[in-house]
Amino acid sequence: MRSGRILAVIVSLGVWGCALEEVTIVDVEDVVVAEVNVQIGEGLFGANRVTAFLHRTIGGAGAGFHTVPGARIIITREGGASVELAETAIERCVTETPEDGTGSCYWMSPSVAATFHPGERLQLRIDLASGGTLTSATTVPGDFAILGVAEGGQCLLPPNTPLTVYWTPSEGTWAYVNETEIVGIRDALAPLGIEVEHDPLQLLGLSISASDTTIVFPGEFGIFSRFELDQALATSLQDGLPPGTRAPVMISATDRNYVNWVRGGNFNPSGVVRVPSVGGDGTGVFASTVTRTFEVVVNPDPAGGLFTAPACPSS
Repeated sequence: MRSGRILAVIVSLGVWGCALEEVTIVDVEDVVVAEVNVQIGEGLFGANRVTAFLHRTIGGAGAGFHTVPGARIIITREGGASVELAETAIERCVTETPEDGTGSCYWMSPSVAATFHPGERLQLRIDLASGGTLTSATTVPGDFAILGVAEGGQCLLPPNTPLTVYWTPSEGTWAYVNETEIVGIRDALAPLGIEVEHDPLQLLGLSISASDTTIVFPGEFGIFSRFELDQALATSLQDGLPPGTRAPVMISATDRNYVNWVRGGNFNPSGVVRVPSVGGDGTGVFASTVTRTFEVVVNPDPAGGLFTAPACPSS
């Protein structure tokens, strides 16, 4: 890391004349930030994924100087086996970057990532090409299962019917992040005069403790969008999904590192407060999650004919 010092001369005017006072102003450090994620289970991205997104803060670096190429990133598993991540296209790590920002992406081949499993203890070491080392550790949350629906399967839900989703506890998790993408909702609600800006409609829910293993779909998935959703749309979602829609449902058990890094203004009145889990010559997070997925489908009117999935479990 590098920091610079600038000497500024301030003219202080007083009743008895003027004096020169020397003040030292410290530049913001140019810090390497590592965001390393171990994702177990299907979820939005498919199979297991292990990625590392490395970037720099802009302080003292100059516009556009955000990449961290040439790093050597090693994840060591229980038993001592080590896997090195390979540098790859940035799109494999992030779907979008801040304006005028970029970074460097590293990933693990899908065949190797597929061997990682819930409950595993992992060690991280990053050796920077410019010198310096970052280290961390995570314990992947324990395995769990959604009750009443096969992993990766479908279930048929009657129109305008809430679904209570239950799952078994995940050992070691700090919170469950619950996601869905409702497909076809714009056309389904148009006859009712309800406008939907985005289709698929992405919604996020949260279960804030390891023992909180239930959530109502879809009404409780919009907790972080309650001030953004149209009121008529939000009210409609409390009753369930309209006919002709479908939605993958993802329940993710997250570790302590993940929760401390992503927690935001909803839990901290002062705004986003990121607690890093990566130390050494930089900062960042080494997070792990376990995701379980199923899809809810709703037949269009008149009922029947389109989907042949088994019925969703009744509450």
